[in-house]
Amino acid sequence: MFLFHRQYSRDVEMSDELGLNSYRFSISWTRILPDGTVAGGINQDGIDYYNNLINELLINGMTPYISLYHWDGPQALQDQYGGWVSETMVDFFNDYARVCFQAFGDRVKHWVTFNEPWSFVVGGYGIAGGAPGIWDANYTVQYKAAHNVIRAHARAWHTYDEEFRADQQGSCGIVIGSLWSEPLDPDNPQDVLGAHLYQQFFMGWFGNPIFGNGNYPQEMIDVIAANSQQEGWPESRLPVFTEEEILYNRGTADFVGLNQYSARLIYASNDTSPVDQNGWFNWMSIMIPDLRGYKETVDPSWPQGEMIFLLVTPWCVRRQLEFFRGMYQYDGPFYLTETGISEAESDQPDLNDIWRTCYYTLYTNEVVKAVELDGVDHRGFFAWTLMDNVEWGSETHERFGLFYTNFSDPARTRTAKNSVATYRDIATTNGFPAGAPHTETARAIWDWCHTWEPYEGTKPPAATFK
Repeated sequence: MFLFHRQYSRDVEMSDELGLNSYRFSISWTRILPDGTVAGGINQDGIDYYNNLINELLINGMTPYISLYHWDGPQALQDQYGGWVSETMVDFFNDYARVCFQAFGDRVKHWVTFNEPWSFVVGGYGIAGGAPGIWDANYTVQYKAAHNVIRAHARAWHTYDEEFRADQQGSCGIVIGSLWSEPLDPDNPQDVLGAHLYQQFFMGWFGNPIFGNGNYPQEMIDVIAANSQQEGWPESRLPVFTEEEILYNRGTADFVGLNQYSARLIYASNDTSPVDQNGWFNWMSIMIPDLRGYKETVDPSWPQGEMIFLLVTPWCVRRQLEFFRGMYQYDGPFYLTETGISEAESDQPDLNDIWRTCYYTLYTNEVVKAVELDGVDHRGFFAWTLMDNVEWGSETHERFGLFYTNFSDPARTRTAKNSVATYRDIATTNGFPAGAPHTETARAIWDWCHTWEPYEGTKPPAATFK
């Protein structure tokens, strides 16, 4: 593992091969504070490691974008306090953030407090799908955890704003993950309402307190209160922000990062079966248990990679951006902080990942349209991911990387996949300028990239590549 951590110079080299001007990564809390607390001592080796990485990036002309929390909380704080269900985490996270601002803020100007809190809150404190593995049978624990995460974000933003911004001249935001939702039948008012509610429970849960009025979406408040009353609870299972907290939450982000991969079709239904007529599993009943009377499905024509619930729906990026702007009257900076497609691990890796070439061609084009046609202040596109990694519960069996990682080699050698060339062309030209070779290639394979064929490994007609 130590050898793997020393590979940051190669990471920077790969970024340079891609023609990138920015590099997004996360800091591991326990590398800085081994037991999660300042009182427990600061690990200088951890500080040195991140200093070396940051300096290497700057030497190579790349801007660091740092997330303070990407789902790996200190085990000591989980064991002693219960992790994010405890209000004490707000103070501990703020202490950790302050140490990072002090250590790295002279060179780091783009900070993210939390990466995709919905995922680690629901995954870890709701459905036992991730650390710390809590199954929330009564639908209370995940709401408590989210409540404290929002408080911790607001506190860290205010700390940066009050103690560091004047000298460091940086920015601090948050990354929100959300699947886009469309009504299955746009002419059915109930389907339209279901798609809207899906966004409020998914994106709005964290978006509204920070970018909206400082509180949870009213639809979410009303639905959970009604369900709680029906279940015999003396009060709503959703925690309540005080008026002071609402004011404190509001506007606590200098930018928004959106992790956007895919979309769902939502329809009204009282059917409690776990699958629809097409065999699609109704994830919504597990992931958003309070949103009852609705089901999710997908269009069978939408292609998919190895990860079954991330289907190829590039248009969702532009629609999500426009929805966010309208919902919160927000015209500030956006970043697409994650999107990507995976393939299964194999004994003989196929470096000719035409599916990834198609994916990034389609998705980056939607961002270009959002900028040029819609006037979105969109400032950066980050692929998930630079190299094949340990992909959470999928371990190394699911590979999102632009570079192939050989996990059998102790040196963890990295090899460029064919998609690197196209991604580099898009990155270095900032899109698809007229007359550029990769623009002509994109036109040639455009319709084909919307079919299932490239995602099943079918080779494109040779004439499409010039």
